[in-house]
Amino acid sequence: MSAVDTPPAPIVRAAPTHHTQQRPVHWGTVLRLPYAARLLTATLVSRLPLGMTPVALLIAARANGHGYGVGAALASLYGLAVAVGQPLLGRLVDRRGQTRTLMAGAITSAAALLILAAAETLNLLIAAAAVAVAGATAPPMEGVLRALWPAITPTRRHLRAALALDSGSQELVYAAGPLTAVAAAAVAPPGLTFAVAAGLGLGGALAVAASAPSRRWRPAQVRSGALGALRSVGMRWMLLVLTVVGGTLGALSVAALTASERHSAQWLAGVLPAGVSIGALLGTAAWTALPLPASLSRQLALTAAVFAAVWVPLSLDPPPFAALALTVPPGMAFGALLTCAYQVVAELAPPGTLIEAYGWLIAAFGLGQSLGTAAAGVLEGPWALPAGTATLALVLSAPVCRRLAVRTAAAPSPCPSPERPS
Repeated sequence: MSAVDTPPAPIVRAAPTHHTQQRPVHWGTVLRLPYAARLLTATLVSRLPLGMTPVALLIAARANGHGYGVGAALASLYGLAVAVGQPLLGRLVDRRGQTRTLMAGAITSAAALLILAAAETLNLLIAAAAVAVAGATAPPMEGVLRALWPAITPTRRHLRAALALDSGSQELVYAAGPLTAVAAAAVAPPGLTFAVAAGLGLGGALAVAASAPSRRWRPAQVRSGALGALRSVGMRWMLLVLTVVGGTLGALSVAALTASERHSAQWLAGVLPAGVSIGALLGTAAWTALPLPASLSRQLALTAAVFAAVWVPLSLDPPPFAALALTVPPGMAFGALLTCAYQVVAELAPPGTLIEAYGWLIAAFGLGQSLGTAAAGVLEGPWALPAGTATLALVLSAPVCRRLAVRTAAAPSPCPSPERPS
């Protein structure tokens, strides 16, 4: 019998001390839970194509005699297809279950990548069609894993730590993915990178689909309506916040490039985004380690405020080494904000739309990154742009905080649920 099926135990008045109850759960504790390490590892492996494919497209386009513009256009098409497909496939999982949807998406996406492995980018029509299919049918692994965490974590504190571990580890996809693509292209024809991506994506997705928690997972028997997760007003506001947060990170890459040219320090272009990624991992770890009795609305307000504040020093255009040091705090604030955002999305998602809601989260953030990069390119990458969008994210988070506060006030007595003991 699972934790969800277990009836509440008799109330024992000699409860543990407050300190024991509030002691945070660490990532190692989460990874020792049954299925946790397997599911997290398989999910990360299945998502590596998301980090590999855009770089592989750039490399293949150059190797096939095309300009950077063609490779960039194909990479953008892939990103757009992923952004469109994630919420739609998430809705399908919410309605039909995980196993068949994951297997169908993984097989279709892998087949499209294998077409790219054979044809590369010699025929642009074939390449564009394969890219679109590969992106649109990539299974919503991130949302699926987050829907499974409540089934394998015994308490709310374990769940909070699991979500933080999950969001922090996603940085590995966008660090290891490009490195894997470059390494494969260095020792073999460009097409091999697509074949490697196909194998990793398919293998990871099938490992999750074959796991007991995924096979036991059942969709909620509710009607979500045509709007699905978007029928929640609070959800729509939260997606707007995430779009602006994505814009902040998208503007960073261009700001780092222009800063490297201003200061004649070419290494800044790659190191500054890496500093943010390292900070994000540190931020999620630190956020997990903090005992937070505050309500979710206050946690969101706090993380959004810190995220806005820590970008201000960079707007002063500091010298190279100072800029590198100053990118870590925004990364840490981003890690904490994103971890909190996952909890907010889970709270605001209408019943039966959780995986779709996580798909919209990914789509909103990806769209924001694209818009932020484009805007920064037009404005020639000023540091003031990410600072301004971070402040806008804080302003837009206010309606979300109000709705969360109203939900908290309207909720019944804060007695622990037998389904999720605290």
